[in-house]
Amino acid sequence: MEILNAIIVDDEDRSRRVLRKLLAGFCPEVKIVGEAKNIDEAYVVINNVKPQLVFLDVQMPTGNGFALLEKFKEVSFDVIFVTSFDQYAISAIKFSALDYLLKPVETIELRSAVDRALNKSKIYADRQVQIINLLNNIDPEVKEKRISVHKNESVVFISLSNIVHIEADDRYSLIKTLQNETYTLAKTLKEFEGFLCNERLFIRISRSLIVNIAHVKSYTKDEPCMITMSDGMVFEAPRRKKQEILKMLKK
Repeated sequence: MEILNAIIVDDEDRSRRVLRKLLAGFCPEVKIVGEAKNIDEAYVVINNVKPQLVFLDVQMPTGNGFALLEKFKEVSFDVIFVTSFDQYAISAIKFSALDYLLKPVETIELRSAVDRALNKSKIYADRQVQIINLLNNIDPEVKEKRISVHKNESVVFISLSNIVHIEADDRYSLIKTLQNETYTLAKTLKEFEGFLCNERLFIRISRSLIVNIAHVKSYTKDEPCMITMSDGMVFEAPRRKKQEILKMLKK
């Protein structure tokens, strides 16, 4: 049986105790090798015991769990976030393809998250991109959010403001930028829609397309309403979406 060395980071003694008990009872593959009640303690513990997995509380008085990840130049462990309901944080975590558990932790969800951690065959570079994507977008006050994608042997950062439109391509999405570059990301358009729900400039105008309203160059008044983007692409806006699009353009 494969064993995962793990630590629990949570400011509440009771939460750590409950999670440790659940893991002992339902996830024997997880061996708790350390605990911490704040990010400073956690940073020391992680460097000392080198865990493979970290159960990381999102909300802590002395600094949230994301601040812990920012302390590491390279994240060498998998993370399962543990959080109370926070739609913005959950959207960013899900978009970054990372795992999370809602408090109070359910045994079925815990078992599933641990199974995914055991079965993952992610390469190191993938984990780094996932963490980078999360940290780039977790703060709702950050004005210039970015998405990181693989390009050959490099990781490229794309500012959301630089995205003209996003097209569906089966289970992937094609990101088109102002520089007429195209990037492929292993995300569905539905995942992008959830991630961009707080970004007021993006709107899904069809099953296969999300556009950045800031890059609409012109539109026709008559039916059908044709939208011309700054990169020269022309799309038809469905009648049911026309008024919403026009309202956003006027703003």
